[in-house]
Amino acid sequence: KANSGDHTRVVQLHHRYGMMMFIASEVMFFVAWFWAYFEAALYTADPIQAQRVEFTGGVWPPKGIEAFDPWHLPLLNTLILLTSGTTITWAHHALLHDDRKGLKYGLWLTIILGVLFTACQAYEYSHAHFGFAGSIYSSTFFMATGFHGAHVIIGTIFLAICLMRAYSGDFTVKQHLGFEFAAWYWHFVDVVWLFLFASIYVWGSGVGHAAAH
Repeated sequence: KANSGDHTRVVQLHHRYGMMMFIASEVMFFVAWFWAYFEAALYTADPIQAQRVEFTGGVWPPKGIEAFDPWHLPLLNTLILLTSGTTITWAHHALLHDDRKGLKYGLWLTIILGVLFTACQAYEYSHAHFGFAGSIYSSTFFMATGFHGAHVIIGTIFLAICLMRAYSGDFTVKQHLGFEFAAWYWHFVDVVWLFLFASIYVWGSGVGHAAAH
């Protein structure tokens, strides 16, 4: 157990390596979704894919697809996650200075922002003008953003467990690997969303309009 001294410096180092490898494996999942999205978006009229022009109309997003305006709800969700990144950093900073109250406040705010992000994502999905099976655009859109949404939910649960442990007094200035890994995971979720927002929401919605003109 960590509090009984079993987490020596060597054990902590190995735990950190394990968490790094886990996050790296998660990155590769998202690489696959981005690969599928960009391959279809950049080569809308690829002659090797005989039916692609028929499905996309040679533009991206495909004809008949009304993409989300990136500067409304997607931008709000971006601001929510960026803010949550600062609150989890505040919580970590508070823990390092043995500020238990700041740790709890930071975790509470991060969890609330995570739940708010998920609620906004659900609202966005409910107002989508395309279904999952409608086209290669909709499939890659829902897979990439939905997979990220699942990570937000998992991260929120991870942080909620850390909050429970914080109230139990489990974390100390020198022994808080569980919280540290939750913070790493949350920052990973933040960074992935920035790539999703920039590529799928902003770049993806503009390419089709540019090609149309």
